[in-house]
Amino acid sequence: MSWVIRRMAAADIDAVLALEQKTPEAPHWNRLEYERCLASDFGSVVRAAFVANANGEVVGFSVGKLVAGVCELESMAVAGEARGQGIGAALITAVTDWARANGANRIELEVRASNARAIRLYERFGLCREGSRTGYYHSPDEDAVLMGAPLWSGGKLA
Repeated sequence: MSWVIRRMAAADIDAVLALEQKTPEAPHWNRLEYERCLASDFGSVVRAAFVANANGEVVGFSVGKLVAGVCELESMAVAGEARGQGIGAALITAVTDWARANGANRIELEVRASNARAIRLYERFGLCREGSRTGYYHSPDEDAVLMGAPLWSGGKLA
């Protein structure tokens, strides 16, 4: 499968919403949340959203939020049939490159405690487990693992 990572456009939102609905472990947002991501600068919060596009279809997405030098990877999902092809890694790289270019010095995220595949991916990127949030996720109810890492200017996580 050949794919490309690019900034999310308004025309992608329906496909992103459909993908997130097929991905139980993904946060479930409404259309307005994604529209705010496209606005980029929403008050003191700056966001960026990216999609992985393969043959005209959205097969993944990621959203980052930047506040006070810290990037939060807010949401990310890759379609089941597209997993294992490096798309998740490319989506994380898109967010970290954007964050670094906008002055971030750290990245943080929450991930479902049962999402071992995502946790392994984040650990490969140098993120470490830093704590947990009891009952953070709903539908289904689940704890979150908090992960984070410093960013550095060499193009990688520190």
